[in-house]
Amino acid sequence: MSERPNRQSARFPLEIRVEYRRLNAFIGDFTRDFSGRGFFVRTDNPLDLGTECLFTLQVPRLAEPITLNGVVRRVIRPGDADGEEAGMGVELVFDDEDERQALQKVVDSLMVDHLGAAMFGHMKKMRSQKSPG
Repeated sequence: MSERPNRQSARFPLEIRVEYRRLNAFIGDFTRDFSGRGFFVRTDNPLDLGTECLFTLQVPRLAEPITLNGVVRRVIRPGDADGEEAGMGVELVFDDEDERQALQKVVDSLMVDHLGAAMFGHMKKMRSQKSPG
């Protein structure tokens, strides 16, 4: 996974079921990667750039899904980019910093479960050295 130079926080590979509304239908897809500020959804039918939407995440280990407001900031349609997976990059919109930090704790916990504490810490350190923000 390549890091985009203007990204504010590093994303980590994390597959989570995400549901959102497209026209009059609910769509279910999966994230490819995730951070405390956004995620990338794998889909051949991304929403349009700039679309605001509620995204419902089926987070493992949580009794209830999490619904977050987001804006589509990047769209890759099938065949648009050399070797890049089709989908959409979503920037999450939070009411306040406490809400963002609460989600970041959930994401960090999932990554520790997925990769182990040592590997996650190593990846986080390496990516924070590469990220400008």
